[in-house]
Amino acid sequence: MTFHQPVLLDAVVQWINVQTSRGIYCDCTVGGAGHLLALLNNSVDATFIGIDWDPEAIAYARAMIMPHKERCFLFEDSFVNLGLILDRLKITYVDGVLFDLGVSYHQVTTPERGFSFDRSGKLLMHMSPHTLPLAEKLNQAQREEIIQVLKKYGDVRSARKIGTAIFENKRSLVTTLDLRNLLEKIIPRRYLKKNLHKVFQALRIWTNNELKNLETGLTVALARLKQHGRIIVISYHSGEDRIVKNLFREAQKRGEVLILNKKVIRPSKDEVEKNPRARSAKLRAGEKCVVS
Repeated sequence: MTFHQPVLLDAVVQWINVQTSRGIYCDCTVGGAGHLLALLNNSVDATFIGIDWDPEAIAYARAMIMPHKERCFLFEDSFVNLGLILDRLKITYVDGVLFDLGVSYHQVTTPERGFSFDRSGKLLMHMSPHTLPLAEKLNQAQREEIIQVLKKYGDVRSARKIGTAIFENKRSLVTTLDLRNLLEKIIPRRYLKKNLHKVFQALRIWTNNELKNLETGLTVALARLKQHGRIIVISYHSGEDRIVKNLFREAQKRGEVLILNKKVIRPSKDEVEKNPRARSAKLRAGEKCVVS
């Protein structure tokens, strides 16, 4: 099992600012535990909570954090349930929260997960086994819904033409390559790779309800932050970043959050060369001004 290198690792460690010896911090998207492990290694006795709705990620993270298992609690769950998880642990507020959004290297490169147009697998794309797979979701969708998904989540060229084709052929779309083969018949070769990325991304976001979940998760996280607690968000999609930016701005207007970086933090050229996934990453950081 292989997970990607953590993106903007030094920036995450710097901005989340683990200082309180008895502080409590939450990584809401554990993935390969790269960020979580670094934060554990940079603290003495702070407590950490790790959340991920991918059972494979949680299993991997559990092995990685074994030396720190006494002060790290892992949950296979969606970060929309952060409040319920904290209630279960009898924790009212936390000192820091991290979100590293998007799909993991492991998910994309595992054919059985059905995320990649380069690898043959069932058309699943769900991050959690408890989420409806993409093939089933398409079977239940109307033509206009599919078209709007491609427009809203992927800014897909010729979204109506492509969405109509997907709708009309949805019963025969069983694997990732079934979908790719259909798209190859519609999209001109010079636009093919870019639009394959966009279509698969849009359908993945839709399958996992990612943008709505992000709004909910961020709102809960801000409500459960202590005064001067930090919230760090790394996004990879313009829709994700827009939600983060707008939520931070509105919270700052209300006097609840201080935005710490006026310009988004991006990875260095050297990091992108070592980890191409980092290319589109944008980090935003905020600090809680009042306790809700």
